[in-house]
Amino acid sequence: MIAVKVSARDQDSLRAANLLPVGTTPRKIESAPAEVTHPLAFGRYQSPLRYPGAKSGLTRVIGELLAAAQRSAQIKKIDLLVEAFAGGASTSLRLVGAGIVERTLLADADPMVAAFWQVAASRTQELIERIADEYTKYVAVGGDTALERWDYWRAWTAAPGIGRSTRDLEFATKCLFLNRTTFSGILHGQAGPIGGRAQTSEYGIGCRFNLNSLTKRLAYIGHLYDTGRIVDVWLSDWKSTLHGVASHYKTLLPDRVVAYLDPPYLSKSGKLYQRSFDVRAVEAGNDLDWVSARQHYDLAEYLREEMQYRWILSYDYNERLLTDGALYAAKAMRPTSSSRELKGVRSWRISKRIVTLNYSASSRTGRGPAQELLLTTLPPTTVPINERLQLCHMTEGV
Repeated sequence: MIAVKVSARDQDSLRAANLLPVGTTPRKIESAPAEVTHPLAFGRYQSPLRYPGAKSGLTRVIGELLAAAQRSAQIKKIDLLVEAFAGGASTSLRLVGAGIVERTLLADADPMVAAFWQVAASRTQELIERIADEYTKYVAVGGDTALERWDYWRAWTAAPGIGRSTRDLEFATKCLFLNRTTFSGILHGQAGPIGGRAQTSEYGIGCRFNLNSLTKRLAYIGHLYDTGRIVDVWLSDWKSTLHGVASHYKTLLPDRVVAYLDPPYLSKSGKLYQRSFDVRAVEAGNDLDWVSARQHYDLAEYLREEMQYRWILSYDYNERLLTDGALYAAKAMRPTSSSRELKGVRSWRISKRIVTLNYSASSRTGRGPAQELLLTTLPPTTVPINERLQLCHMTEGV
């Protein structure tokens, strides 16, 4: 396993770019990654994290899109899938394990989530041992002991001057512990421990903390990293991630890199995610709305005008996404002249589909079926229309 050692100078340089990888610099891409041999590659569950808003079935749909695209002359194969809002990373883990994409790069703006994936990938055995210790000493004991440990991790913050290696291991442990012992896996906000403070429910604080299963899933992540299938994990926001891929992996063909973006909810994200789009809304504990969430527009503008790679975007369905010219009403990307000339950005057509999914924490309707909007610049002739991927009728464009 690769230890995390980053010099102060390297950290300052990377922080200036709003990007912090596992090592001192972003890891290079090997010409041919090793074979995935871990038995969990085709398992039902692969991510150790229960993530707020996890969408049952979306990974299968995205896999269908990518498999179809690779049968086209333009694409042929996907060298790199970039998951810029990694979260639980279930899409990347599934698709890279199944061989639908060659490699994946994970990134997240939440320091705790990014630290979890960095440690899980590069210091797997350390994290396994640490989580086993937490389980044995606290979770398995249950009662007040488990609740006190939950309170400890809820309040834990990195002390000033703590080294990155120690800090990241503690962050990773906190992330997995709270994710597995908190209602709906919510890491931030006001969610309490599973079973409540009284622990009178038949589902106690440790009911989602299956140590054997978590150990296997962590080992799978380490295997993907060791084989080069997980290229790297970055602590970075979506824009720094997309710029970083273009800067550090210049030999990759734009048609063979796909960014998958699943932004925070248009509402409730301030209560579910620490690093959602509008920091003021998060600090105030308010729902996001279209007025305050400026970055939804910034993301749309970037994807329409500057994005150098193919992309897939998923959102909880809202008609304004398809009618607002500053969002995704356009039928195709419209790069600026400088983006076309200096970066080679193309005017790819934007295909739009509606998918009905089961949400574990929906932005509008609660748990259960809800509509998801899927937009992509993969070749239009390869984007299917079927029972799962329904054509949007609101596609006049502007």
